[in-house]
Amino acid sequence: MNGTANERHILSILVENQPGVLSRVAGLFSGRGFNIESLCVAETMDPEVSRITLVTNGDMGV
Repeated sequence: MNGTANERHILSILVENQPGVLSRVAGLFSGRGFNIESLCVAETMDPEVSRITLVTNGDMGV
Protein backbone atom coordinates (compact mmCIF):
# COMPACT_ATOMS: atom_id res chain seq x y z
CA MET A 1 0.00 0.00 0.00
CA ASN A 2 1.10 3.55 -0.57
CA GLY A 3 0.88 6.41 1.92
CA THR A 4 -2.44 7.68 0.51
CA ALA A 5 -4.49 4.56 1.25
CA ASN A 6 -7.51 4.95 3.50
CA GLU A 7 -7.13 3.19 6.81
CA ARG A 8 -9.49 2.64 9.73
CA HIS A 9 -8.67 4.72 12.79
CA ILE A 10 -10.10 4.01 16.24
CA LEU A 11 -9.82 6.95 18.62
CA SER A 12 -10.51 6.99 22.34
CA ILE A 13 -10.88 10.52 23.70
CA LEU A 14 -11.33 11.63 27.30
CA VAL A 15 -13.49 14.75 27.53
CA GLU A 16 -15.19 16.88 30.16
CA ASN A 17 -18.67 15.59 30.97
CA GLN A 18 -20.39 18.81 29.87
CA PRO A 19 -23.28 19.60 27.52
CA GLY A 20 -22.11 20.31 23.97
CA VAL A 21 -18.78 18.47 24.11
CA LEU A 22 -19.93 15.64 21.82
CA SER A 23 -21.25 18.18 19.32
CA ARG A 24 -17.90 20.01 19.29
CA VAL A 25 -15.94 16.78 18.76
CA ALA A 26 -18.25 15.69 15.91
CA GLY A 27 -17.95 19.17 14.41
CA LEU A 28 -14.16 18.86 14.28
CA PHE A 29 -14.52 15.78 12.08
CA SER A 30 -17.36 17.02 9.87
CA GLY A 31 -15.65 20.38 9.38
CA ARG A 32 -12.69 18.57 7.86
CA GLY A 33 -14.84 16.29 5.71
CA PHE A 34 -14.33 13.07 7.70
CA ASN A 35 -17.18 10.64 8.30
CA ILE A 36 -17.63 9.07 11.74
CA GLU A 37 -18.50 5.41 11.12
CA SER A 38 -19.08 4.43 14.74
CA LEU A 39 -19.45 6.37 17.97
CA CYS A 40 -19.76 5.33 21.62
CA VAL A 41 -19.84 7.56 24.69
CA ALA A 42 -19.49 6.15 28.20
CA GLU A 43 -18.91 7.17 31.79
CA THR A 44 -15.53 6.83 33.44
CA MET A 45 -14.70 6.34 37.11
CA ASP A 46 -14.57 10.14 37.37
CA PRO A 47 -18.10 11.60 37.00
CA GLU A 48 -16.62 14.77 35.48
CA VAL A 49 -14.99 12.84 32.60
CA SER A 50 -16.53 10.87 29.71
CA ARG A 51 -14.83 8.63 27.15
CA ILE A 52 -15.70 9.02 23.48
CA THR A 53 -14.63 6.11 21.26
CA LEU A 54 -15.06 6.66 17.54
CA VAL A 55 -14.12 4.98 14.28
CA THR A 56 -13.27 6.89 11.12
CA ASN A 57 -11.51 6.19 7.83
CA GLY A 58 -8.78 8.30 6.27
CA ASP A 59 -5.15 8.53 5.36
CA MET A 60 -2.38 9.01 7.92
CA GLY A 61 -3.22 12.74 8.03
CA VAL A 62 -6.39 11.98 10.00
